[in-house]
Amino acid sequence: MLKHPNKYQTGKTIIYLVRHGERIHIPGTPPPHDFGLSKKGIKQAKDVAKKFVKIKEEVDALYTSPMKRAFETAVEIGKKINKKPIVIKGLEEITKILEKPKLFNKNYWGQRIKFRKKQKIFNELLKNNKGKVIILVAHGRLNRMLLGKKLGLSHKASNVFDSHNCHITIASFKGQKLDYIHCVNSKELINIQD
Repeated sequence: MLKHPNKYQTGKTIIYLVRHGERIHIPGTPPPHDFGLSKKGIKQAKDVAKKFVKIKEEVDALYTSPMKRAFETAVEIGKKINKKPIVIKGLEEITKILEKPKLFNKNYWGQRIKFRKKQKIFNELLKNNKGKVIILVAHGRLNRMLLGKKLGLSHKASNVFDSHNCHITIASFKGQKLDYIHCVNSKELINIQD
């Protein structure tokens, strides 16, 4: 929990949503693929991990998608904050098909059902961590869509949140309701407690 919460943070759940570092790219490999971090991705993960050192005593838990690139990023963060990443099955990457609905495509409906399950998992995470400070390392599109849904945006409209490798979105929740977003996709966590 935050040691010195301001009036906007008191009683809220604070989530640092982190997108994983750059993954290894193997041309011609069809999805789904579960590649680990590239050399650049490892550096990005180590750099973002350093950002959390200032608040390591306030972080209650570190969660991660089970996909290699997210898990490897979470491991680097965990080393800096002395937390072991907790893997949450079901928070794997989501495909682009939801951004451009194809109503007569069975893959679209399959992904839509999977996303609803991901929303339930995310809501359960909020419920189980009420009033705590947590880090969730996952995927850019998934993070955008989860926050977008909380804001009442369509999947396509949630693309307004640009998400680069190892960027951070800080969001606060009252229960399961998004209270506000403190900072979107910041490479630098300047004045992390302000």
